[in-house]
Amino acid sequence: MRHVHAIKQHRRRGKFAFAQFYQFADFTKSESGSLNPESESTTNMKKTYRLLPAKLLMATLALGAIQAHAATSMSDADILNILKQRVDTDKKGVGLVVGIVDEKGSRVISYGYANLAERRPVDGDTLFEIGSVTSAFTGVAMMDMAEKNEIRLKDPLATYLPASVKVPYYDDRKITLADLSSHRSGLPAAVSANSGSDNPYAGFTANKAYEFLSGYDMKYDVGTRFVYSSFGNGLLGLALSQRASTDYDTLIKNRVTTPLGMTATGVNLNADMQKRMATGYSSKTQFATAPAWNFTSFEGAGGLHSSANDMLKFLAANMEQTKTPLNGTMHKLQVPFETGNRLLFVWGGYNNKFDSSILGLEGKTGGYSSYIVFDKKAGKGVVILSNADVSVADIGNKIINSEFPLAQ
Repeated sequence: MRHVHAIKQHRRRGKFAFAQFYQFADFTKSESGSLNPESESTTNMKKTYRLLPAKLLMATLALGAIQAHAATSMSDADILNILKQRVDTDKKGVGLVVGIVDEKGSRVISYGYANLAERRPVDGDTLFEIGSVTSAFTGVAMMDMAEKNEIRLKDPLATYLPASVKVPYYDDRKITLADLSSHRSGLPAAVSANSGSDNPYAGFTANKAYEFLSGYDMKYDVGTRFVYSSFGNGLLGLALSQRASTDYDTLIKNRVTTPLGMTATGVNLNADMQKRMATGYSSKTQFATAPAWNFTSFEGAGGLHSSANDMLKFLAANMEQTKTPLNGTMHKLQVPFETGNRLLFVWGGYNNKFDSSILGLEGKTGGYSSYIVFDKKAGKGVVILSNADVSVADIGNKIINSEFPLAQ
């Protein structure tokens, strides 16, 4: 089977601007939301540096910097080989598109097909379902509304829903917008109209979400555990849309994609976007075509589509390597929102393995997977889009820092 690949590079003028760097311990998305402390080996290394003579210390640091740079750098050819391996040898992909932002500017590396039958190659303009990466856009819209005093993050969710909806609580602790965005609401990971279906959100209306919410029995205290909840993402999208008196697609267009100049990202697809849409494939049936996920009115749970070229604009803005009206808004999502708590809105927390400082978010639907990840300290960001339901997070982390292992 012949595969088509492409590498495109777009160079930008000017220097890169870096936001203040906040370094935290590794963050693990466990039920308890526990944080992993800095490794003992790193601590011992710091003690060793303090004991070295000044000249030797400088030489050691210089050598370490060279080694660190070598460890974190991958050529475009190396990345392309990883994509080929994943598609041709491992049989864990159909089409893969990687968008990269680094010191070279931004570029796209792609391999495989948008449609197996038509042998249509993927490229930077191919559209994919991005699943839970949608929540990153919801978070920006939420923070934008908070900055404009249209909402308050610590307001109860019930404030922004119809009066008939009974929002559950635990020991008088009410679920807030902040709880939804930080995944501490106590709500379940997922709720759908067609549990176990290849298209779980088809027919899942706002009223069905409200009905489930009104009858849900809380299992533990609100705000005490980190449990990723797509249901919470959907509710947050509903609440913000209700407050803005619009639908979710328009909310994201007005608050995020239009200010960033993104023209290929949305819930609803026009004729041109439909032509560029990749076909989704399920690994459960040896890459048979998978039905698209259709969202009736719960799009915040994962209803956006996008292309690598469009996502590069979102990625660069998050890294503050382009000047946009949303730089400050995005930065607020990358720092703790509570004193003494390392948890972040949307992103959860930093991954500090291998001396990185990574923020990443993964999405998956019935026939697609996606990953957006960046490290401001390293000045590098990656977005990966795939039309197969196999995780690509390991590839993104590997491109950021080559010390991260690929999945076996």
